[in-house]
Amino acid sequence: MAGKLPVVDKEATGENIKRLMRKAKIDTYELANVFGVRSTTSIYAWTQGKILPSADSLVKMAHIFNCTVDEILVIAEVSDDEIPSRR
Repeated sequence: MAGKLPVVDKEATGENIKRLMRKAKIDTYELANVFGVRSTTSIYAWTQGKILPSADSLVKMAHIFNCTVDEILVIAEVSDDEIPSRR
């Protein structure tokens, strides 16, 4: 199957999360508190594009930021030969 496949751009999504946090005037400590965690490690990893938030976390952020999950995620297209094989 040749062509382009949609993937989530982790780095751009992280930038989006940072932008939404600034707009909402919420820092990483406040966001961690909303999520009920003591450490900001996950929040930093999201904003730095190292990992993606879980689906549950995305839904919570959409509620907090008064937006949709689609407004948080940044979708890019890659050719299917750029995706590592899982064989």
